[in-house]
Amino acid sequence: MWKTTPVAARLLTLAVATLFALLLARPAQAQEAVHVVARGENLSTIAQRYGYSMVELAAYNGIANPNIVYVGQKIAIPSSGAVPQTLPRATAELPNGDGYYAVSGGETLSQIAKNHGMTTADLMRLNGIENPNMIRVGQKLRLSARVEPVAASATQPAATQAADIIHVVKAGDTLERIARQYQTTVQTLLVANQLPNPNFVYTGQRLRVVPGAASVNPMSLVAAPADGVRRIEVNLTNQTLTAWQGDVMVMHTSISSGRAGTPTVTGTFAVGTKYKAQRMTGPGYDLPNVPWVMYFHGAYAIHGAYWHNNFGVPMSHGCVNMRPNEAEMLYNWAAPGTQVTVSY
Repeated sequence: MWKTTPVAARLLTLAVATLFALLLARPAQAQEAVHVVARGENLSTIAQRYGYSMVELAAYNGIANPNIVYVGQKIAIPSSGAVPQTLPRATAELPNGDGYYAVSGGETLSQIAKNHGMTTADLMRLNGIENPNMIRVGQKLRLSARVEPVAASATQPAATQAADIIHVVKAGDTLERIARQYQTTVQTLLVANQLPNPNFVYTGQRLRVVPGAASVNPMSLVAAPADGVRRIEVNLTNQTLTAWQGDVMVMHTSISSGRAGTPTVTGTFAVGTKYKAQRMTGPGYDLPNVPWVMYFHGAYAIHGAYWHNNFGVPMSHGCVNMRPNEAEMLYNWAAPGTQVTVSY
């Protein structure tokens, strides 16, 4: 039988004690959580719940298509600080290098979100953006919850202006008459359109109308009679919506109606069912939380559109798209039964 000497015994005891001490001193590895996908959930909503982007969570779980998860699927949620160490090397870098993105000319928030594998809602939440249509060239956007929020002065425009309106000159129009229609001045129209002669405009000419201090855009009820009949006019040729209270124009703005393959219905209708937000689906689109919805004929509605900023151009599947802030004002102004006329 093998026997230990007192010296050997002491050395063995010391070695065991040292090993035990090292194990105790070793930092505990952060534990990841596991989320089981429930009905109605998607990777974007799960990522938002835990403070990550959809791209990060997809990479962490090796999910090839972040748009496809199934009920009962187990999604690993990394502990705080674990993502950089546990993501595969190819995807360990932050989105766009440093986790930020500078807006370029002509870009919309929805395009930027799509290009970075995110939803518009994710991008708005990460950057504290309330209106997805209000971004500016050069604005710095945060693309990941792992980087510090951008200072408010760098993320939000210092001031926002109402979007320009396009007026198509009709027979009998003059600059003075057009100026009165939009409660602006002839001089403003001359400068905005670089017109050399205030006495010469022609039928079909497209004039840029810049809403100014005297403009009624987006909505002004100061001069409107309280008991004036309210009505809405949608002009598909000009891509405009005008709201009247009595004989006073209280709103005039650009909209986006149906495209050639899915035109907006024409005729005289009335506001029917209203929803503050509604999911809209159809061939080629699935849009959650469409804001300020007012149906006026079957499936045709006037509503806010957060997914584009191309107002003045036909963009929809038949509905009348408005800027969300203007759609909210119209929604609160127009009661069910308000007349809606749609024409060319």
